[in-house]
Amino acid sequence: MKADSRVSVRTNRTFRGGWVALAAALSLCLAPAAAHAADPEGSKPAGKSAAVTLESIPGSPAKRVVLSAKAAERLGIAIGKVSEEPIVRKQIVSGLVMPPLEKRPVLKPAGGVFGGFGKVAAPLEPQPVLSKASPTGELWVEVALSPGEWDRLAKDKPARILPLATRAKLSSEVLARPSGMAPLEDMKRSMLSLYYVVPGKNNGLAVNDRMRVELQLAGSSEKQKIVPYGAVYYDANGAAWAYVSPKPLTYERQRIGVERVVGDVAVLSEGPAVGTPIVTVGAAMLYGAEIFKK
Repeated sequence: MKADSRVSVRTNRTFRGGWVALAAALSLCLAPAAAHAADPEGSKPAGKSAAVTLESIPGSPAKRVVLSAKAAERLGIAIGKVSEEPIVRKQIVSGLVMPPLEKRPVLKPAGGVFGGFGKVAAPLEPQPVLSKASPTGELWVEVALSPGEWDRLAKDKPARILPLATRAKLSSEVLARPSGMAPLEDMKRSMLSLYYVVPGKNNGLAVNDRMRVELQLAGSSEKQKIVPYGAVYYDANGAAWAYVSPKPLTYERQRIGVERVVGDVAVLSEGPAVGTPIVTVGAAMLYGAEIFKK
C-alpha cells in the first residue's frame, strides 16, 4: 500500500475514532461536575478539574493539555520518542515462478528478409530461452516493472518471495538474488521483464506459481526521522499532528509533515527533534479532551 492511500485510510479511521475521543472527553468533562456536587463549597478554581487542565501555548492555536495521573491511565496514554533510523523503502509486485533462463544465439539472414537471400546468416545478441532443467533445482521468478520503477530499484539487492494470499506463509523465508540478466522490454505493455533466481530445492515454490515479490528501492541507507504510525493524528482538514510531552502528564499538539508511511512507521519531513518524548497511543483521546474542554 502506498503512503498516500495509507494516509487516507488513517484519516477515515480518525473520523471513526472521533466518537471515541468525544466520549472520552465528555467523561473527563463530567468529572468536575461530579466533584462539584460532592463539594458544594465549590473550592476548585473555575476552568480547572482534577482530570484535565488546559493552558495557552504562546504562538500556537493549540492548548497545552495537563492530565491527572488517573486520567492519563484511563485514556491509555503511552509515550515513545522521535527517532532516526535508516528506512528500507520497499515495493511489492506480482511475480511468476518459472524454469531458469539461459542465453542462446538466434540467427537471421544477413541484410534482412529480402536482401539476405543466399547470404550467410549473422548471429544476433544471445536471446534468453527456457532451459529444460536446472542441475541445482533452482527456479526463477519473473516480475514486470515500468521504466520508472526500474530506475528506482536497488538493482543489487535480493528480492523476498511472499505467498499471493497475504495471510498465507511459506515454511521459511525465501530470498531470490538478481539474475544479472538485463531486463527485457515488452513493447506492447511498455514494461520491463526482470528476473530473480531462487537457489536450491525445497523452497515451497513450483513452476507457474503466482507470488508476491518484495523489492528494495534505492536510497534506503539514509537515516530519516521517524515516529510510530500511531503517534500521527489527522484532523478533519487532513492536517497531521502529534502530541509531544515536555514533562510528565503534560501534552502539546505540534504540526508535523508525513513524507510517507513504511509499515508501522511514519517518516517525517518536519516535526519535533530526535529524542523528543511523543505520545504513541492516545493522541485521538488527547485531541478530544483539548477540543471539547474549550
